[in-house]
Amino acid sequence: MLVIYVFYVLMVIFVSLLPSTGVSFWHIDKIGHFFAYAGMAVLALLAFNSGISRSSALFFAVALGAALEWGQSFVPGRDMSLIDGMANTLGVITGTVLFWFRGQHITRYVARFIKELP
Repeated sequence: MLVIYVFYVLMVIFVSLLPSTGVSFWHIDKIGHFFAYAGMAVLALLAFNSGISRSSALFFAVALGAALEWGQSFVPGRDMSLIDGMANTLGVITGTVLFWFRGQHITRYVARFIKELP
C-alpha cells in the first residue's frame, strides 16, 4: 500500500506542476483539488498504521498542497491560489473523516481488491 501512496503523491506533484493548457471553467478545478487530496488522505491512512505516521502523512498532505500552490506561481500559465489551497486542505479533512467513519469497510475492500491482482 505504501508504494501506491508514494506513486499517488508523485503523480499529484507532477500534475500540479504541469504548465496550464486552458482556462478553468466555473472553477471546476477546485473539485479536482478536493478529490485529489481526499484520495491522498485515504491512501495515507491505509499505508501507515501508527498514529504518529498517520498524523505526519496528513500534515504532509496539507503542507504539500500549500507548497505546490506556491510552486505553481513559477509555472507558465499557472497561478498560486488560496482557494485551491483551501480545497486541498478540505479534501484532506474530508478524506480523514471518511476514513474515520468507514475505515474498516475501505480497508476490507482494498484488501480484497489487492488479493485479486495477478
